Amino acid sequence: MLRGERDLRRLSTDGKIVRFNSELDWILFISSGLLLVLGIIALYSIEKIQIATIGYSDVSFKSQLVYSVLGIIAGIIAYKMRLRFLRIYAPYFLYLAFVLLIVTFFWGSSSRGGVRWLRVGGISIQTSDIARLALILYISNALTKEHIGWNFSTLKLLIVTLVFTCMILYQPDYGSAMITFLTSLLMIFSAGMPFPMFLSIFAGSVFLGYKLIFTASYRERRFLAFLDPWKDPYGDGYQYIQALRAFARGGLLGVGLGMGQQKLNILPEVHTDLILAHIGEEFGFFITVFVIFLYSLICARMLKIAIRCPSRFSRFVVLGFALSLTIQAVINIGGVVKLLPITGVPLPLLSSGGTSRIVSLFMIGYALGVSRYRTEVVSK
Repeated sequence: MLRGERDLRRLSTDGKIVRFNSELDWILFISSGLLLVLGIIALYSIEKIQIATIGYSDVSFKSQLVYSVLGIIAGIIAYKMRLRFLRIYAPYFLYLAFVLLIVTFFWGSSSRGGVRWLRVGGISIQTSDIARLALILYISNALTKEHIGWNFSTLKLLIVTLVFTCMILYQPDYGSAMITFLTSLLMIFSAGMPFPMFLSIFAGSVFLGYKLIFTASYRERRFLAFLDPWKDPYGDGYQYIQALRAFARGGLLGVGLGMGQQKLNILPEVHTDLILAHIGEEFGFFITVFVIFLYSLICARMLKIAIRCPSRFSRFVVLGFALSLTIQAVINIGGVVKLLPITGVPLPLLSSGGTSRIVSLFMIGYALGVSRYRTEVVSK
């Protein structure tokens, strides 16, 4: 019996059948592919011009190309994966992620004021991305089996979420911790968490975030710089101002590929956190809006796939993946255009970053695989 036929028989229930559609979701596929290609072009422009002008580059285009290939392979594996595979191994993935976070704490590489990377054979792994992926799988498995409400099962999920969030905060990686916490909380809320419980937890997290900001002077300065970067234009407000200048210089159509100035050591982290400012400068306003539109398409298609998925576990997994990618994109884009504080998270599929690129493509590949299964009512 073919794999598709076995899946049909396993998932068919109560007058409903699961149709196996061999065609993937082309809108999701093309949107993701366009972002990936645009990111590769942007990173190539940064490396080439930096080397030609200042003699060195903050980004290795070849390594990002290799990570893109590895991410595509991970996406293909996820696309062909059985729907039950991740559910079976979800607890073990969580244990592995927990161990990786602990190992990172003791033996991780220090960079940019935090210990967030684990070097294995010359390759840097950002363990917070793996932890978020594992937590989504664990919560999805729990939501499949447990009733959500004022009970111990919900409390256990919240405790696990809090433990992982605090471990990521301790690295410290506030952006990744925020994405992890919000994704997990919204997943549990979608499964039936009472609104008063959700509201109290959300309000408590906002208060805790406020206390974290104003208990350290450097975090307070960064937050105040977000409110008014021109008070400290050469200090904490520098990135905000230079990012806005990049958009202003790019105008509607951009200055042209390779002609941007911000990547010449003017705008820090232009290849990671602020790559959208580089795209806005070289490609212009229309391409920048198109990039935001592509992220909106990815979010909408993944949510549609989650709604139509016949497997409860895979439905929550795709929902978690959609929330994770969307929240990450919103936080990054909001920081670049000064609607939110800059938190240091990369822009999925565009920014330099191996682990983020591979994990993002894995999430999209799994969603594409799940899109082939649909539940439809048939006459008896």
